[in-house]
Amino acid sequence: MKNSYETVDDRFALFRVKELLEQQCLLLESELVVMGEELTTSREKIATLVLMWTGIKQELRQSEAALSNARQQLDMNSTARS
Repeated sequence: MKNSYETVDDRFALFRVKELLEQQCLLLESELVVMGEELTTSREKIATLVLMWTGIKQELRQSEAALSNARQQLDMNSTARS
């Protein structure tokens, strides 16, 4: 026969292991949803930056070509005057 202090009484247990695991799973699922949303937002921002960089790169090429043409014209004018 067991003593009364050795008897396990579940009435005073706050949470069972299964309940704790279920709660942990719910927290992880909600974190996963938030992280998925943040990932989507980050991907959109990266795509925007890539498009901006592509536009800037194209403008840079055009500016370099215009500068090269201007230098050639200056060289031609300079040699024509000499």
